Amino acid sequence: MQLTNISRDVIEDSKNNRFYIDESFEKISSTINLADIFYENSFYSIKDIPINLRFSILVARRVYRKIGHKILNKKNLENYKNSGKIYVSNIEKLLETFLSILDLIKLSYIYKKDDQTQHDHNLINEEINLDERI
Repeated sequence: MQLTNISRDVIEDSKNNRFYIDESFEKISSTINLADIFYENSFYSIKDIPINLRFSILVARRVYRKIGHKILNKKNLENYKNSGKIYVSNIEKLLETFLSILDLIKLSYIYKKDDQTQHDHNLINEEINLDERI
């Protein structure tokens, strides 16, 4: 979710002299795509979280992922800059909440894909250093 926040706030952060990624749509898209891998892999891990916390995490995961998709739909840096702060509307949040109910049901019937998750995490660790700023 933090990668989505970083991607969403590139312009605002640069105005405040904070630089987590380059101010280019290619870097923003790359960061969103990396976040998407984490969102995909996190689904299986949510099953290990206490039941009373799972639903809110599933909703947050979907809402932040939706923000990332909205950023990618801007297609270029100019559209991204002109769009202002990208957010999910209340109606979209309602839909994502409903879909999270289905996720919660699905989660009770699936098992982790440990091999694929570990492979993806190894690839991610090769690509970036999450503790590093530009």
